[in-house]
Amino acid sequence: AVVSTQSTGEEEMQVEETPPPAPKPVEVEQPKPVQVKKPPPPPKEKRKDNVNIVFIGHVDAGKSTIGGHLLYLTGQVDKRTLEKFEREAKEMNRESWYLSWALDTNDEERDKGKTVEVGRGFFETEKKRFTLLDAPGHRCFVSNMIGGAAQADGGILVISARKGEIETGF
Repeated sequence: AVVSTQSTGEEEMQVEETPPPAPKPVEVEQPKPVQVKKPPPPPKEKRKDNVNIVFIGHVDAGKSTIGGHLLYLTGQVDKRTLEKFEREAKEMNRESWYLSWALDTNDEERDKGKTVEVGRGFFETEKKRFTLLDAPGHRCFVSNMIGGAAQADGGILVISARKGEIETGF
């Protein structure tokens, strides 16, 4: 207790001051961690094996076009989208490129007609899931091509069949 002296004029009075009682600590109940149960993996017969396939070859050999055509044939690109690509390609005077636009999605690739980054597309069969990797063929983007090839389980080398084209590379 604290004792203080107060003067009221005629006499002094001693007043004993007691501090207020200390507040009781509030006990906060900590939340219990919630256990999140992961769903069980699908049965083995429902999981499909994944196969990554990369298209590699020289620039303008037709890698993106083959990949886009495969995506169309497997139903991953619908006819309406392909017709839109065809109209846009025709407006840019690049009519033969419309199939490649299913994998060459950015404007730089479409404007120049060269794959810059590895394009990806998917389709499934009854037992397997296929990932198509469209690697660039231009020598400036060899590092991107290597990155795509490193992800692949198998590859398809695309060589142009135009007369005299392969010989010009020698």
